[in-house]
Amino acid sequence: MCPETGLINMRTAVIYDSLMEKGGSERATLVLASAFNADIWTTTYLPGKTYPDFELFKVYDNPLGCLKFNWHLGPLDLILRGLIQTESIFRFQRMEFSDYDLVITIGQYSKHVPIHYQNHRMHYELYVKTSYQLEWLFKAWVWYMKKIDYEVTQKIPILVCNSENIKNKIQKIYNRDAEVVYPAVNINMFRTGNSEDYFLAVARIAPEKGIETQLEAFRIVPERKLLIVGAPNEKNIPYFRKLVRIAPRNVTFVGSVTDDELVKLYAHSKAVIQTHPDEDLGRVPIEAMASGKPCIAVNAGGFKETLVNGKTGILVDPPYSQNITEAIRNFNRLDYNPDGCQERAKLFSEETHIKKMRKIVANL
Repeated sequence: MCPETGLINMRTAVIYDSLMEKGGSERATLVLASAFNADIWTTTYLPGKTYPDFELFKVYDNPLGCLKFNWHLGPLDLILRGLIQTESIFRFQRMEFSDYDLVITIGQYSKHVPIHYQNHRMHYELYVKTSYQLEWLFKAWVWYMKKIDYEVTQKIPILVCNSENIKNKIQKIYNRDAEVVYPAVNINMFRTGNSEDYFLAVARIAPEKGIETQLEAFRIVPERKLLIVGAPNEKNIPYFRKLVRIAPRNVTFVGSVTDDELVKLYAHSKAVIQTHPDEDLGRVPIEAMASGKPCIAVNAGGFKETLVNGKTGILVDPPYSQNITEAIRNFNRLDYNPDGCQERAKLFSEETHIKKMRKIVANL
C-alpha cells in the first residue's frame, strides 16, 4: 500500500446512490472525491438539482428508469421508493470498477457494487435503515431486502461511519464494528456577528425533522421570532403546505437560500433550533457553532455528540415543545462564549475529516 502522502496517485472511485438534491450525503461525496482526486459514480445525476461543484469532477451516471415517468401515487408513494431501491441495487451490482485501486461507497444502495480482489474497498455509512413502511404488508420483499443488505455489508472489508449513534446501529443490525469519522463541515465559510431578534432553524422540510415541535414551541412564545430555512422535495410539498397553514404568525418559512445568505442568517441569529428525534449526527449544530452561536436541540441522536450541554448549546428532554419554550424564555440569562462554540466546531472540520479518512485508507 502506498504511504498516506501518495494516496492522491491512486485511481479512486467515490460512489453514491444518486445526485438529485442538496444534502449532507452529497457534500460528503464531494469532500471525499476532492480528497482522493476521484471519479464519481452514481445512478441518476441531475446537475440543476444538486451542488454545482459536481461539474468539476468526472461523473459517471446510470439513470434510473423508474424515474423517467412522472409518478404521482399519493399514499402509495412507497411503491415508487421500493422501485427506486430495487433498481438502484440492480444497477450498482452491474457496475464495473476493476480498473480502480480504491473504491469508496457512500449510501444505502451503492454498497452493492461488486468487490474485486484488486480493489481496496471502504464504505462510509451515513444512515442505517432500521424500519420499512408497511413492512407487515410486504413481508417477503422486506425480508429479501434486509437479507441482501446484511449479506453485502458483511463482505465489505472496512466500515466507517459518521457518528457513534450510527456505529451503535451498525453493531446492532450487522454485528460489525465501524470506525467513526465525523462528516466534513466547511467551518471556514462561517463567521460570527451581532445577534438580532430571531432564532433560526435550518432543515429539509420533511416529516422526520420534527418541525411541528418547533411550531408548537414558538406558538407559546409569540414575542419570539423563528426563521425556518429549507425547502421540501416534490413528495413533501403537501406536508410543507400543511406546516405553513398551521404555523403561528411569529414563524417565517424563508425557503431555500444561497450559501452567502445562510452564513448571514447564522451569524446574526440568537441561537439555532433542531428537533429531529433521531438525527444520525446533524450538520446544522456544527454550522451554528462555527458561526459562534449555540444550538437548542432535542437530547437525542447525534445532537448528543455534537453539542456540549450548557457550553455550546442546550439539550432538552421530552416533552420537547414545552422544554424548548423554556430554553427560549431563559435564553437571555445564559452566557455563551462564541470562541468556545467555534473551537468545538473544529472537531468537525474538513481538514480533520480528510486526515482521518486518508489515514484509514493508508492502512487498508
